[in-house]
Amino acid sequence: RWYLLSNSSPWDNTKFDIAGVQETQRKFFATLYNIYGFFALYANIDNFTYAEEEIPLEQRPEIDRWVLSLLNTLIKEVEVTTDDYDPTKPTRAIEEFVTEHLSNWYVRLCRRRFWKGDYSTDKISAYQTLYTCMTTVCKLMASFSPFYADMLYRDLNVVSNKEPFESVHLSNFPKADEAVIDKTLEAQMQLAQDISS
Repeated sequence: RWYLLSNSSPWDNTKFDIAGVQETQRKFFATLYNIYGFFALYANIDNFTYAEEEIPLEQRPEIDRWVLSLLNTLIKEVEVTTDDYDPTKPTRAIEEFVTEHLSNWYVRLCRRRFWKGDYSTDKISAYQTLYTCMTTVCKLMASFSPFYADMLYRDLNVVSNKEPFESVHLSNFPKADEAVIDKTLEAQMQLAQDISS
């Protein structure tokens, strides 16, 4: 339908909520930036560049397996909902993963692992897990927040050189790994979160 200038248009400013934008900036983008800042601080101290061999999933602590399971569940959800041309559901799912699970649970519960003096397998696993979560989130949010996702992706990849892409927009969209998804573990952690809340 074509809109005449005198009629109501789809870009009517009453549909744009500046307070909602500010809340998203504060709640989501600032949280993601803080996660990256935390990661970068300790990665620089320990000279972590993702040069070590990938630690097998079965050798990682339960909390790493949980967040990676949740990340792969998120990949599936984002893929399905974006294929349905529904931008609201995937963006809310990404926001919930970052704010509630990655920041409030994973980073908060794993801080001591990053603080530890020895550069152990446990610490490397924490770095690899958090790095994987952040780069995957960049790819998932790239179509919704192209500039921020690209900046964060390039900041992560320029040190690790883990991927050969100059931009998140040239990288491959993540594929869920069903072998990583553990619904029982996700349910157990959800129960712990609910009780704690």
